[in-house]
Amino acid sequence: MKQSLAFITGMIILSMAAPASAMPVSEFLPKADKLMNAGMGAMFSKHRKPVMTEMKKVTNSYRKDIQAARAAGKTPSSCPPPKGKGKLNGKDFLAHLKTIPVAQRDMEVKIAFHGFMKKKYPC
Repeated sequence: MKQSLAFITGMIILSMAAPASAMPVSEFLPKADKLMNAGMGAMFSKHRKPVMTEMKKVTNSYRKDIQAARAAGKTPSSCPPPKGKGKLNGKDFLAHLKTIPVAQRDMEVKIAFHGFMKKKYPC
């Protein structure tokens, strides 16, 4: 009993310590596309939470990468306006994702987002 409790506790700790796996574009794009096409039904879609979670993770990571580059005195990958001043359109981002060749859609959404922002807000 003690061993199984220790094993379960260890698994919980490992799952909390392990970084969340990054979603590839090949997985994200169909979910996001269905969500965008769901209209009012998007609020109840099973794809809403995974897409929103991934985008929050990606945009937060993107902001940290930009801040880190600036803090290191380097030119960031893109130069967006201050938080809250720029307008991002989900349809534009999906259109960008669809331009990625199928053979390259195993890249992380984060990498694709950096490419999108580089085109939208070049330095």
